[in-house]
Amino acid sequence: MTRRNLLAIAALLLVLPLRASAQAGAGDLKSQIAKMDQAWQTAYNAKDAAGIAALYAQDAKVMAPGHATVSGRTEIQAFFAEQFKQPGKNTLTTAEVLDGGTYAIAIGGYVATGPDGKHLDHGTYVTIYKKVGANWMIYRDTWNSSMAM
Repeated sequence: MTRRNLLAIAALLLVLPLRASAQAGAGDLKSQIAKMDQAWQTAYNAKDAAGIAALYAQDAKVMAPGHATVSGRTEIQAFFAEQFKQPGKNTLTTAEVLDGGTYAIAIGGYVATGPDGKHLDHGTYVTIYKKVGANWMIYRDTWNSSMAM
């Protein structure tokens, strides 16, 4: 078997366990993940760097546009503390949740507004959640702006 075939099979095996949230029983997962996204939004809008970092797994990574990857809760808390020096709020909309067993993928959008309600940014995000004990924790987090540069 060629290396290309092996890579294709490996990719297929990684994707097969993912079930769209529309399947039976996935509605509960979507609501759990949507609650986590809401908790993130609440902590972000309260400018609570410790609160937002607590939503991330110990081995989490944040891959923000224009920044080097940030790893672990301590660095994530420092990253958001720095972000919070800028005024603004985020509104998240969870559009889709994929179920991968001990992992879940949330796909959605965000809108950032200033203190005066002025539109600052909007875009999309992909967040990978990991089941840690009985709780879902953010494992990987990335987003990008949809605004023209």
